[in-house]
Amino acid sequence: MEKYYNDAIIGNKEIIASFTKKGELIRLFYPNTDYRQFIDFFHTGVKVNDSSMIYLHKDVNNVYKQYYTENTNILNTQILNTYFELKILQTDFICEDKNILIKKYKMNRDFLQITKVKKI
Repeated sequence: MEKYYNDAIIGNKEIIASFTKKGELIRLFYPNTDYRQFIDFFHTGVKVNDSSMIYLHKDVNNVYKQYYTENTNILNTQILNTYFELKILQTDFICEDKNILIKKYKMNRDFLQITKVKKI
């Protein structure tokens, strides 16, 4: 079962979250690692125009790159959907002083092609 492989872990003294290499949240422990896991599944998806749902962690057209921001517990997962040329940066972190998991998504798609116009 691939679901239970932890590829990345973030947390503080009381809350710990683990992720797959594709950025899928698979475990969330609180108030310590010996206590209950609170996540069964957590899926995120986007729609582009009239397309079907593009699941960020399961689409066959997605390419992934994952890394931590240096000297922090901030996990970044870059997701590129090659079909729509959609670039998504998923940022996950847990506050050091509060038991809060933050998930942030930044999306960029070049909807318009810019052409140079020369004035005469």
